[in-house]
Amino acid sequence: MPEQITVTVKLFASMKEAAGTGQLEVSLGAGSPAGAVWGHLPDAVQDLGLPKATRYAINQQWTLPGAVLRDGDEVALILPVSGG
Repeated sequence: MPEQITVTVKLFASMKEAAGTGQLEVSLGAGSPAGAVWGHLPDAVQDLGLPKATRYAINQQWTLPGAVLRDGDEVALILPVSGG
């Protein structure tokens, strides 16, 4: 059985509203990329669809969805902002 890691996922805007919380703990296989957290979020969040321009941050540093996670990391999913 592969080693598991636990990361904290920070959600904002519509994702936070759909989850009913701004923070979730997610267990993943060791060596998982940041983008893998999406598949472990509640169905209500996944039903929103992942916007193409979603940005990722690991431990408050911008990163790519392919960045490898380590146990205890904090992953933030930042949605694109529109305004006028």
